[in-house]
Amino acid sequence: MSPTDRSHVEFLGPPGAGKSAVHGRLTSDPRYYGGIYEDGLERVILDSYDGPTRLAYRLLPSRLRSSVETLALQHPIRKRLFSSFLLEQPSFPEAMVGARRAVSREPDQAASLLRDAAERYQLGAETVRPDERFCMDEGFAMGAVSVLWRGGDRFSLEAYFDRVPTPETLVYVTAPTAVCLRRQRSREKSLAERHGVARMDDAQERHERACSRVVEAAEADDSITVVRVSNEGRLEDAVAAVDRALRPDGSG
Repeated sequence: MSPTDRSHVEFLGPPGAGKSAVHGRLTSDPRYYGGIYEDGLERVILDSYDGPTRLAYRLLPSRLRSSVETLALQHPIRKRLFSSFLLEQPSFPEAMVGARRAVSREPDQAASLLRDAAERYQLGAETVRPDERFCMDEGFAMGAVSVLWRGGDRFSLEAYFDRVPTPETLVYVTAPTAVCLRRQRSREKSLAERHGVARMDDAQERHERACSRVVEAAEADDSITVVRVSNEGRLEDAVAAVDRALRPDGSG
């Protein structure tokens, strides 16, 4: 981890394990901040614009405010966030190039996912408050998983972690493969359908192997603490386990 990295927590897990569900429930607690998945864009808008603009933004109905964020403000804000991120992480483009070269499928998508992670990280890092802990879903660890899943067997995870902000804690959310597959089948679109893969179980197993490789690389990094959480039962139990692990004393 470079000296400019800001402390954050990341969530990792295969499709159907409930990674995003655990993250979403945890960050409903005011002690934990989900960045772009909460009010991150609103925070940066209110911090960046003058008084009349902030007042006009606040007076917009919530539905119209969301449209303004998406159509008019999000692109320039994310462009600025990526530029700010590169000032602190000048070697990050090498990680994007390495990802693009390593994959055998969807190379542009692999690089784009890493850029998205950089923008979301910068947004969260700039807007997190002193009494909050920034917890990032779809962060740099999941970016590495996406590269490996796309056939990036030559991708160097050690070099990658040297070029991205590494989390102080990586929460690895797991569930048995059968449970993950059952949950996916209840969704509108599964992992296999999104990527045109013939067999759903093959796609799932490949994703789980990619997660395991990233977790092993994180465990080899002295700056990262890996927390494994099973989400086979009640969501509340998994969230409580993460909460206990993230408390300074590890207590409930």
